[in-house]
Amino acid sequence: MTDKKFVFEADDGEVEMNIDEIIALADLGLPEGRFALGMAYLYGWEIEQDVQKGYDYLEAAAEAGNPEAMTHLVKLLFTEDYPNMDEETAFRYSQKGAKAGLPEAQFYLGVMYMDGIATKQNYGKAAKWLRNASDRGFPEARNSLAYLHQEGLGVKQDEKMALQMYRQAAEDGSVNAMYQAGACYEIGRGTAEDRVKAAEYYRMAAAHGDAQAMDRLGILYYNTSADLPQDPEASFEWFTKAATSGHPESMYCLGCYYLDGFGTGKDEVEGRRWLNLAKDGGSYSAVKLLEDLDRHGKDGEDEDAKEE
Repeated sequence: MTDKKFVFEADDGEVEMNIDEIIALADLGLPEGRFALGMAYLYGWEIEQDVQKGYDYLEAAAEAGNPEAMTHLVKLLFTEDYPNMDEETAFRYSQKGAKAGLPEAQFYLGVMYMDGIATKQNYGKAAKWLRNASDRGFPEARNSLAYLHQEGLGVKQDEKMALQMYRQAAEDGSVNAMYQAGACYEIGRGTAEDRVKAAEYYRMAAAHGDAQAMDRLGILYYNTSADLPQDPEASFEWFTKAATSGHPESMYCLGCYYLDGFGTGKDEVEGRRWLNLAKDGGSYSAVKLLEDLDRHGKDGEDEDAKEE
């Protein structure tokens, strides 16, 4: 017998089961068993991973009315390349999960109302469901609700409240909220401008791999302000981290730094390499600078030819 790794909520409390017991429940056709087995196959929990079997069991559980399976399938649609669901089904599943009291389903339903996905855009309904999920401790819902308060969409505009909500969501682990709190402090929305605080929240997001936050740190340390003096080496370091994480505009800035010797040694070859990577990533600034460099180089060659 394997250790008991799966926990179910029962009328008389929590019940622990092992993978063999989960398989037996699924074989009986119980939706809860199919959901648990689907998750086990999907993520390789106590059983050899088989993503397709995971999908099959989750879909069977959802079709049998299990709201947790419905919600997880919606999550897969939003966060991964899940091919077996359309937006209309996702909306219907989110409604059922939300009405069953699942915070994650309430979050997805709120997002669908906010963005008009498979339904008419309705900021009031979005705020309602996001608030429900936020009150139940779902940090991404609090982040999205903060945006509605910041912009006055479906709720009264209140930038101070928005910042408070971003900060709370950031403390609860929302990387998006970490970035948004940093942006509020940087530009002074809901608070006075405070680039030290902005850098603090951007660093929190950067620690979780947020390349946009790394790019903003590069910009903060490039600019000079009373509370955060220019630091070329720090700026170079953050643009390097953002560039190696795939951020095209940071690649462009890194190329410029190498060309100018700002925050690092001057290196035209390395500068052009980063500019070309930025160009390949869609940076219009990199395209223009490379054209200027090539044109000036050609002009120099023409002048040399004339002198000869």
